Amino acid sequence: MSAEPSWTGAFSHREIERTYAMLTALEEDAAGPDRHFGLWHGTDDPASVEEATGRLTERVLSQLGAERGSRILDVGCGNGRPAVRLAQTSGASVVGIDIDERALRAASAYAQQLGLGHAVRFQHADALRPPFEDASFDAALAFESTPHFDVAELYGALARVLRPGGRLVVETPYVRGRTTRELLDRIGPYLSLLNAVSLDPPHVHLAAARQAGLHITELSDLTESVRGSFGRLLARLEKAGTRLADTLGDEQAGRLLAAFAGWAEAPEVGGILMTFTRTEH
Repeated sequence: MSAEPSWTGAFSHREIERTYAMLTALEEDAAGPDRHFGLWHGTDDPASVEEATGRLTERVLSQLGAERGSRILDVGCGNGRPAVRLAQTSGASVVGIDIDERALRAASAYAQQLGLGHAVRFQHADALRPPFEDASFDAALAFESTPHFDVAELYGALARVLRPGGRLVVETPYVRGRTTRELLDRIGPYLSLLNAVSLDPPHVHLAAARQAGLHITELSDLTESVRGSFGRLLARLEKAGTRLADTLGDEQAGRLLAAFAGWAEAPEVGGILMTFTRTEH
């Protein structure tokens, strides 16, 4: 069972709505279009944030086993960069779903820009009630989107639309060790800002997947390779502090940067990559 979202009162819904669009623009300035963990080869890796996030995208997509003719579902696709990259490199047909209309418009525009509008389709849909027929996808991807859902519900919904033998690839942050009140005080504001529901440890994912008829075939702890991602993002955001304050005001901008800092500086936060296979029955 997912932990109770004890952090949800840290930011009001109005604050979340007010900051999200601007955060999107700021994060693109700071971290490029792929707003997820980067993959770093040691603390002295000179790679840019853009290079490191590209590395992780390639690593995650390689787990899908996509090929020409495959049909892939990207759950919580955001601005669609991984989905477009997958179609571009594999020849697969990709469907991305999200509830953020702004992100979906950006994703569709990007696919059209690269001449891949025929291969990638983006639509507004609830991942817990995907509007697709049973066994209609060869693989599904949840790229740092599981914190927005109860994983038991999510895995049940995704197992339904996967064909027998189909893959589910999940890359997600998680809390290493116990989730204490002191830890929630530090990382809770950031999770609230993202409207996160859960931050489950691997054993919760594995139990939920097993219940849904998904068998784990590969599990890699990426913590040491992704740990530096948010610290680097925070440093760039701090450089944009004046712009942030001009938009939100000094007090809210300070709270926002403090939320990012609490997350970036928490050694308890790790990253994990899991590949599951839909069982035959």
